[in-house]
Formats: sequence, C-alpha cells, structure tokens
Amino acid sequence: MDIERSLTFPARPAPARHRAPLGALRSAGQAMTLLLAAACAITALHALSSLALPFGWDQGIMASVGSSYVHGGLPYADSWDMKGPAAYLPYTLAEFLFGRTMWGVRILDVVIVGLGAFCLGQSVRALTNALIGTSAAFAFYYWIAAGGWFFTAAPESWAAAACVLAIAPLLTAPSAPTHRQLALSGLLIGGVGLIKPVYLAVGIAPLLAIALAPGISLRRRAALALTLGLGSALPVIGAGLYFASKGGLARAIEVHILYPVSTYSHLPTGTSLTEGIATFLARPVVALLCPFIALGVWSWRRQPQILWPVLGWIAAMVLAVILQGKYYYYQWVPCYAPLLLLAAGGIHTLLQDGPQADGARAGAGRFIAAAAAITLAAQVCAMPLRDTAKFLYYFALERAPDRYYASFHFAPDNASGARIYEVAAEREAARYIAAHTGPADPVFVWGNDATVQYLADRPNPTRFSFEMPLSLDGEYRAAYRAEAMAAFHRAPPVYFVAGMNWWAADTKAQSLARFPELAAFVKAHYHLEKSIGTLDLYRLDQTGLAHLRKTMNLEAR
Repeated sequence: MDIERSLTFPARPAPARHRAPLGALRSAGQAMTLLLAAACAITALHALSSLALPFGWDQGIMASVGSSYVHGGLPYADSWDMKGPAAYLPYTLAEFLFGRTMWGVRILDVVIVGLGAFCLGQSVRALTNALIGTSAAFAFYYWIAAGGWFFTAAPESWAAAACVLAIAPLLTAPSAPTHRQLALSGLLIGGVGLIKPVYLAVGIAPLLAIALAPGISLRRRAALALTLGLGSALPVIGAGLYFASKGGLARAIEVHILYPVSTYSHLPTGTSLTEGIATFLARPVVALLCPFIALGVWSWRRQPQILWPVLGWIAAMVLAVILQGKYYYYQWVPCYAPLLLLAAGGIHTLLQDGPQADGARAGAGRFIAAAAAITLAAQVCAMPLRDTAKFLYYFALERAPDRYYASFHFAPDNASGARIYEVAAEREAARYIAAHTGPADPVFVWGNDATVQYLADRPNPTRFSFEMPLSLDGEYRAAYRAEAMAAFHRAPPVYFVAGMNWWAADTKAQSLARFPELAAFVKAHYHLEKSIGTLDLYRLDQTGLAHLRKTMNLEAR
C-alpha cells in the first residue's frame, strides 16, 4: 500500500488565493526582463574580458601539443602530453583560425561553454520553469568561469558542456529517445572519451534513459542501445585509424594509456579518497546546493526516466575523478551540470504551491529560494566579475596591459609559497627569444613553461613539451632521456630555458640535477644570458653553435 495515500488528514478549507493586480504582474514582468537584460549584458562583458586572460602552464602545454596537428604532426609522436587526442583540438582550431594567441582559444571556450549552458537552461526550463532554467544556464557558465584564468579553456570544461549536449535533451523527450538523438549522444560521449577514457562511463546516463523510457518494447530498447553504442564507438575507431595511418598509434597508446597507468598514477598528491570527496562537498557552492539536490532527488522519485539518468551521470563523473586519483579542482568540473539539474528540481518543488500550501509556507519557500539564488550568484560570480573589473581597470583606465599580465601568477599550496609560474615572465621570455633567434633555431624549455616556446614560435628539438616525463621516475624515464639526449646532440637548442616544475618542491638547479646527463650538457655548452622572473635563459656557446652549424650543413648535403 502506498503509505502516502493511506494517511488521512482532517479536511480544512482551502486557503484563499488572491490574484495579483494586473499592474503588479506587469511590474514584476518588467523587473524580470530588466534583470535578465542586465545579467546578459554583464555576461557578455565578462565573455569579452575573458579573451584577455593569459596562458597557464596547462594551456601552454596543450597549445604546443595541439600545434602538432596544424603542422601535419601528431600528439604523442611529435609532442608529448598524456591527455586524449581530442583535448587538443580546440587549441589546434584556434591556432589555425587566429594564430598563436590565447584569445583565439578563449573565443572557442566561450562558445563551447555557452552552448552547454544554453542547452542545460533549455532542458531545466522544460523540467521546471523559465526562471529556473535561465538561472541554471547562468549558474553553469559562471561556475565554470569561477575557475579563473588557470583552470578555464580546459578539456574538463569542454567535456562538461559536451555531456550536457549528449544527455540533457534525453531527459525532456516526450517519449522514448529517438535514434537520431542517441546517435548524436553517442558521438559526443565518444568524443569526451577521447579527452579522457574515464569519461566513457557517462554512457550509463543515456543507457538508463533508454532502459526507463515508458511504453517501448525490449526489441526497440536494444536497437536504441545499439545506436548509442555505435555512435560512441565511431570517434574512438576513427581516431585510432587516423593515428595508425600516420604511424603514431603505438606512441599514442604508450603516452596516453600506458604511461599514466605505469607512472603518473603513482605520483602522490597527499589526498585520499575520503579527503578528496570531503573537500569537494565542503566547497561553498556544493554545500549550498546539497539540500536542494536532496529535495530534487525526492521530488523526481516518481519520474525515474529523469532521476536515474541524472544520478548515473553524477556517479560516472565522480567515478572518473576517483579513477584519476588526484582530486584536483578542475577534475570535478564535469559534475557541475547534473548537480545543477537536481538542485533545479529541488528549487522548483520548493516554489510550487501545492493544494495545501498556505500563504506563509509559499512565502517561506520563495524566500529560501531567493536567498539561495543570491548566495549562489555571489559565490560563482565573484571570481569572474573580479577578472572583468581587473580587465577594465588595466585596459580601459590605466591602459597598461603589461601590468595586467604581471598580476597573473601561480604558487603551489605549500609552506614556501614561492611562485612557480609567472605570466609576465613567460611573455617577456618569449619576446626575447623571438628577437634573438631565427625561425628555424631550436629552443628547449625545462619546466612547466611550454608557453614560452609556443609564443616564441621556435621548434623543439625533442617531442617533450615539459620536463615531467624526463624527471618522474618510472619505466619510461631511461628511454625518454636517451631519446632527448640524442636529439640535443643532433640539434643543440640555441636557447635552453630553465623553469620550475609543479610536481616536486625543487629549485631550478635541483630540478635540472634530476637529469644528470642534461645538466652536464648544459654546463658544458651553455652560459646564463638572462634571468626573467622564474626563468633562466641559457645561450648556446660558440663551440656548441659550431657543432650545430656543422650538423645542419651535413643534413643539408
């Protein structure tokens, strides 16, 4: 027996409902229109100002690797990084369209995240109402933007948006999902799997949508699941065939799959499973949303075709974080959309005037929802609006872009607090190297500072975009070092740039000393020409330069 139906209550008169005067309704509608217009204007201003945000070290690495596609090469074989092959495509497209700039990538980032926000807003609107849907769209955009310059224009944000496009429309389908919807969903899920393989687990969400769709036969469910599976497989198979056709499949498997499993996964972060999850739940935005998420689960308990795909979506993304084993801030970004979906359902329930809701209860619900919305807006908008204000101050008032970029730097959370990445130093070093070398002169960067090489637009004599694979102990390190040293002897870089690493608390000298052969090579053939912030620029001596010219002449013959 349904316990809710078995309970009886004394009858009481229905509360009197007073229709608001027409003038008041018009005033409220006008106020909401003005509020929406203001939110859109502020968001457009933020999007414009975000184009000036600089490279972080991850963006510099991804840009360097993505550039391989532009020049006919391949990630892994021609430039080393562990992310999936699709992670670099926005950087490739940005360089192809706009050149070697960060603003080009930021344009694509705004478009991708904006599409995800719009799709999420439309789906939430269909499940709740227009106001909540619009609020969810803004919340998604700003929650991602709250990562700031260092954690945006990143594959995790793009994966989050792609998952929204793949899953959210299935939740609002009037009947079972169509083959067309599931083919698109599968293609998008396969695409996010090419960013990180662990994201393929999100395929459980559309599978649950198929399984719980009302009124269709088992045979049709199987056909829909097959469409989803084929759609998911196509991008993965296509990428594999592309790399195989260019002779880079073995390198791709080595760097993207085997190296993370054998080496990078063992790099300690000092964060356990329980600590990682507890830290995420303790974030102010997540803590604020939790009661509404719980209410959303309760409110959709009788709509399993909505609830269970969303829960599966969350579970898949939490599993992806756990499998990565690091619990970094940005790894949680793909969880944002399904959490907002459930919270939207909870707020909608709170705002609904049921048949026994009196004026006081309805007013309390509206007050709680409004207070939560204001608090959420303050939390997710603080960092983006601060960045916008900084942009306006330095570009419009001070007209000092160099001072703007000097304000961006990164220091790890440790006792020293020493900066290991300075945007101004990266830009100045790139300009200096470009001015003191020719387009064909090789340059090598030791540290996290691939941004220097990318902006200077000078060739790397090796495939290693940053120092970690040459430093981190593991089964591939000896082979990687031998490969790098052979490249240095074959074509000594005109400049050797020494920077800081992020994964060990080393000085520049200590970091380089981890690779004794390279340290000896630099000591024998280079001299320190200039120090710029956290970077030391070593110039090739005349003896080394003579060796370089001799090598180039022999190759020319």
